[in-house]
Amino acid sequence: MRTPNNQLNLRAQHPDFQTFLDFNERESERVRNEYYCHLDQKFGASKLQAIDVFPSHVSESPIFVFIHGGYWRALDKRSYSFVAEPFVKNNVTVCVVNYRLIPEVNMATLLDDIYDGIHWIQRQASCFNGDPNKMVLSGHSAGGHLALMAYLMNEKLRPSIRAVCSLSGIFDLSFIKNSYLNDVLGLNEKDVFDFSVSNKDLSVLECPTLLSVGSRETDFFITESKNLYLNNKSKAPLEYLEYEGLNHYQIIHKLGQMDSPLVQFILKYVR
Repeated sequence: MRTPNNQLNLRAQHPDFQTFLDFNERESERVRNEYYCHLDQKFGASKLQAIDVFPSHVSESPIFVFIHGGYWRALDKRSYSFVAEPFVKNNVTVCVVNYRLIPEVNMATLLDDIYDGIHWIQRQASCFNGDPNKMVLSGHSAGGHLALMAYLMNEKLRPSIRAVCSLSGIFDLSFIKNSYLNDVLGLNEKDVFDFSVSNKDLSVLECPTLLSVGSRETDFFITESKNLYLNNKSKAPLEYLEYEGLNHYQIIHKLGQMDSPLVQFILKYVR
């Protein structure tokens, strides 16, 4: 039965979820140890208003910005340092963004953290060999939602964005509102309207945008990306990739692998 709770409770769907999370931690620690990085760069007063930067060795390099998921209420940037490796190897500065989580803040304030973090990256870009006018935004799950919202809701930011890459994004928040997640998130009807990507005007999206999802994810996640693509492909430069054989936890690992279509899509637009 396709209910919000069984579609969204991924730990119940994948009892071996800890194996995937352990991989994230292990690989992230390795990348932090092997690559030069500036950890916990502050863009606000809160401990969570911070960014881990893996600078390119070449000045004026493009910048890859990654936003983690966790249903807007959990997880941390330190679990995703591994995504930096293929990009730093290709002379791309990588910024992995943290943000305050619900219920400490509401969705509007959380989004402000994303906007503020990206603007901080632009202001500080030269300190990390980055070019503030050559950026790619990416995120996984809730982070995929936040990456697209950052583009759609910031007109002045758009000219600097070369591409967007959303992995397993969540775009219609009505399904979230009707699930167990809303016990913490506290979304109301106005929030669903204001913060859903699915009801925004995607004709303003001028940069190439990849909507990717694993073929072994729940129907909800597959439908989110597929429907956003089908409903907007005639008016926005959208691409859709259903990654064969991957579940929600596995698809993010591909962002750390040089030969994956996700990495190659991003590198195509920053070279």
